[in-house]
This record gives sequence, C-alpha cells and structure tokens, in this order.
Amino acid sequence: MDFIVAASNLRAENYDIPPADRHKSKLIAGKIIPAIATTTAAVVGLVCLELFKIIQGHKKLDSFKNGFMNLALPFFAFSEPIAVPKHKYYENDWTLWDRFEVKGLQPNGEEMTLRQFLDYFKNEHKLEITMLSQGVSMLYSFFMPAAKLKERLDLPMTEIVTKVSKKKLGKHVKALVFELCCNDLTDEDVEVPYVRYTIR
Repeated sequence: MDFIVAASNLRAENYDIPPADRHKSKLIAGKIIPAIATTTAAVVGLVCLELFKIIQGHKKLDSFKNGFMNLALPFFAFSEPIAVPKHKYYENDWTLWDRFEVKGLQPNGEEMTLRQFLDYFKNEHKLEITMLSQGVSMLYSFFMPAAKLKERLDLPMTEIVTKVSKKKLGKHVKALVFELCCNDLTDEDVEVPYVRYTIR
C-alpha cells in the first residue's frame, strides 16, 4: 500500500492534484476495483504481451502489434505499428526518439553561456543555430536586434530562460528542452533533433 500512496502522490504532483494520505489513498483505491477487473486488466494483458516480445529480443517491427478494443461492443482489433519517420542532416540519421545531449555545467563549474552554446553546435556538429526556443519563449534568433543579442550572448542559458519566460526554474528541474532551427555548412536549412540541456 505504501508504494501505491507514493506512486499516486508523485502522479498528483505532476498534475497539480492535492496529495492524499494513506487512508484517503486506500479509500480511493478501494473504489476502483471494477475498473481493475475489466478494461484495465485487458489493457495490462495486451501491454504485457508486447513486453514479452521485447524481453525475448524481437527486433522486427511486424512482430509487434497495436491493440484496439471496445468492451461495450465487444470489439478487438490488432494492427502493425508504422515505422517512425527518419530524418537526416549530413550523414546522421535521426528520429523523434533522438536528441542532442548537452551538459550545461562546464568543467570549471560555470554554466554554459549562449555564446558557448552556439559555438558548441558550430564546432561539434557543424550546425549554425538560426533560432533557439524553449517552450513558447524565443531565446535567440538571427534577426534579433543587435542590442538584445549583445545583452544575451554572455548570459548563462538558465538565466536567459528565466528572463525571457518570466518564470523561475524550480529546484526539481534537472534539464531543459531546447528546440533548434539550424543551417548546415552550405547555408541550407536542416531539420535536427531537440536538445536536452542538463543543468544539474
């Protein structure tokens, strides 16, 4: 029961739901027995079948199945999943499951500045960042006014994020997600994965 309380309170934290103590959790869990015995059980069974295939080491996409069901009809259908779309920049193939991993803290203990971030992509990946955003906040763009650009270039990345979004980063935030628009060496626009910028 303690695991259920802990897991449900972690989920509640994610969705801004008030946490519940052990007794309230037991009361709530006690009322969902009918759901556990029907739809949820069927879904868990189908998921476990797919997990067995992963554990057995199946690699072919057509070994796996998407399951659809409606217990009211009753209707059960299975289909083969489609392959994830592949993209390419230079000789690098990538999908939506890929990302750039960037450590924000430098060996000297200081955080990476915007200038260092731009230089990192130019030197390591031969990509020129033309636009950089985090959520709905535009952190950098090639058409940004010179005064604003000069002000931001030597600021740490987290400071730019808090300044532009006008929101403080919580102590629980260990990484930020950045979206990039980039040009390659031929000055052509290329699609690239997102960036996971680790700050702690």
